[in-house]
Amino acid sequence: MAKSQAELRAQLSDIEPDEHTYAGIGPEDVEALTALMHDEEGWLAARAVHALSRVDDGSARRAVRSAAESPRLEVAAAAASCAARLPGREADEVLARLLDDRRPAVRKVAVRSVTDRNASSLRRRVADLASSDDDPRIRDVAGRRSSSFTAD
Repeated sequence: MAKSQAELRAQLSDIEPDEHTYAGIGPEDVEALTALMHDEEGWLAARAVHALSRVDDGSARRAVRSAAESPRLEVAAAAASCAARLPGREADEVLARLLDDRRPAVRKVAVRSVTDRNASSLRRRVADLASSDDDPRIRDVAGRRSSSFTAD
């Protein structure tokens, strides 16, 4: 049975979220979670994205991909943070978009989310950011991240 937005809001409101925070959330909750992605409380909108990333359902994955296009920093950063939960190609699409985001905080989370599991083009993009990003913090994080990749 689908949970209401109020029930999901209460469930996602743990001060320190863990796996129990997302327990019992399923495909029937995608519509309410998608609505919560637009909540005025940024922390709740971000948690809704994290919850959606844990639901094995096409509409949930579409919602996470749409979160990557959000003008809201918290929502886009959450999409970057949980991209690894998406199937390979979908994760790559989300991260490719967010590695080029204009907001340094979003790029930083996206850089940290790229792993050896992602496409080699994304790993090369992280290596490029280590020398080309305008923000020295991103260059630093990208340099450390790219040095952790195994050779192709």
